[in-house]
Amino acid sequence: MYTIGYLMEKKLEENAHLNYLTGKGWSLSEINIMEQSYPDNLDAIVIFGETMSEICCCLMELKKHVEVPIYLLSVSDESRSNIVYLQLGVEACFPMKMEAEELYYTLSNLLTPYANKSSHFSMNTSNSSQKKEIELIPRNLSVLIDGKKEISLTKKEYYALELLYNSPGQTISYDELKEKLWASESNSEDKNYRVANLMFHLRNKIETSKMNPRFIKTVRSKGYMLDMK
Repeated sequence: MYTIGYLMEKKLEENAHLNYLTGKGWSLSEINIMEQSYPDNLDAIVIFGETMSEICCCLMELKKHVEVPIYLLSVSDESRSNIVYLQLGVEACFPMKMEAEELYYTLSNLLTPYANKSSHFSMNTSNSSQKKEIELIPRNLSVLIDGKKEISLTKKEYYALELLYNSPGQTISYDELKEKLWASESNSEDKNYRVANLMFHLRNKIETSKMNPRFIKTVRSKGYMLDMK
């Protein structure tokens, strides 16, 4: 079973596609871009669109906040328009007239690889035979340590770890962390403190020693890095 987020240009009392997915046991969550409401643990997002300008705006906004595959059902099934949508990050475009059962099986086949896929990162050192391993599991917002212990994280904790994970051995500055994690917030609260507090809680979850952390190292007055040694 999958958890699907959906957007619709026009509110409809009934939607055959959504009703069919619900009948198959899939969990559906409506996304409100204006309120920046993005449910956790989505496997994919489906856009039901009519107007090209609206679809493009939705896509550009979604790509800022989510990393799951996005699929489009559009009223106008034109190759020229579909090329634009694909360039903006849509995984696949379908005509709105597509049968609900066909959509169900198509999405099932498309999502199967994602369900079994996780971001994997192995850290090896030439000076030691010890293997450090972190495996990020995006769909669960969790991290697997040494292939044994899966640890659940909050959304902010997961994204912070992902930033470090994407640049192993490199310092991620306070400013970069603040920009990535709190970009949508405009209050003047000291976010350096919030970054430090977030890293404190993240370390409490994934480190065995608070005095000698294995993975997340502090770079004094600059930020944090994911240790590769």
